[in-house]
Formats: sequence, structure tokens, C-alpha cells
Amino acid sequence: MNNDDLNTLQKIMIEGKREFLEKGFKDASLRNIVKGAGVTTGAFYGYYPDKKALFEALVLPVVNGLREIFLLAQEEFDRLPKADKKENVYDYTSDEVKKFVAYIYDHFDEFKLLISCAEGTAFSDFVHNLVEIEVEYTLKFVESTGNDAMASGRATPELLHIISSAFFSAVFEVVKHDMSKEAADTYIDSLKQFFTAGWQRILNP
Repeated sequence: MNNDDLNTLQKIMIEGKREFLEKGFKDASLRNIVKGAGVTTGAFYGYYPDKKALFEALVLPVVNGLREIFLLAQEEFDRLPKADKKENVYDYTSDEVKKFVAYIYDHFDEFKLLISCAEGTAFSDFVHNLVEIEVEYTLKFVESTGNDAMASGRATPELLHIISSAFFSAVFEVVKHDMSKEAADTYIDSLKQFFTAGWQRILNP
């Protein structure tokens, strides 16, 4: 791809992001995107078959990046010795949440697209994938540490799914409300305290 192609592609992506952020995917106009980018519709189709493909190009890298960060953290914790898992679970989780939120703020516009503008795309429920990973590794933690939360009935797979969904939904409120990073850090600290207290009640009553 030569410099002219790269320049054209960059213009299309910049205008696409602006249009999607302003109107959401469903109401975004391809005509406005190409007009704002100063290119023809034919030129647009040389890069993307439709606006859905453009939206995907804008958000898929950060979706994959966040999933990779999250999954790596889960896998690393899962490999720890049982005693370390028991002792460090809350501190480890707190540190990983900080990394998670930092990544969101490094790519805030893209997460704004995902959280507030993705209706009508395959990404409208991207949080569900994170929830599934969280539930899978929470069950592994319970089993590997010999915790009786599941056996006693204090927890069920359904409850774990609901708690995880609630947590991720709460985290992404920082995006919905356009919080500054400073405000978000304070909010997330309070959120972690709230959910940690709940997990302690379930895992160590």
C-alpha cells in the first residue's frame, strides 16, 4: 500500500469514527463518511465492502487486545500454586482491573463505539465473551483451591454469570458517562471494594 492509499484509508477511518460516534452504527451515513473524507464512494469500496466492515476495522483490534490481556491474566493466575491463589486472589484481581481500565482509556474512542454505538453490529454483545472467560476461570479457581462455594450451594454457575455480567457492565459505565481517567479510577476503586466484599461472603463466609 503506497502513501496515497494509506492517506486515503486514514481519512476514511477518521471520518468513519466521527460519524459512528456521533450517530451510532445504525444511523451512520456512508455518504457522510465519504464526503467528510473527501473521497468517492468507489474509493471507499476499494477498502471496505460496506460500513459494517469499516466499523469492524475500527473496533476489532481493541476487542482482541482487551480479550488477550484479560485471558492472559486469567491463565497466569490459574498457573499459580494453590496457596498463592488463596492468599493473593483479591490483590491480583485488583491489579488486573487497573490494567484493564488503563487499556480502555488508551483506546477510549474505540470503546465508546463498542459500548454506545454498536447496536446493529456483531459487537453489540462483546462483553458477553469476557463474562464467559471470567466464569470459566472462577470455576477453575474454586475447584483448584478446594473451595466449597459450589458444593455448599453458596454459588452456582448462573450466579457467577450474573455477578460477572454486573461487574463488567459497571466497569464500562466509565465509558458511557465519559468519565475522566481520574474520576474513573476513584469509581473503580469503590466498585472493587463493593464486589470484593461480595466475593468474600461467597468464598469465605
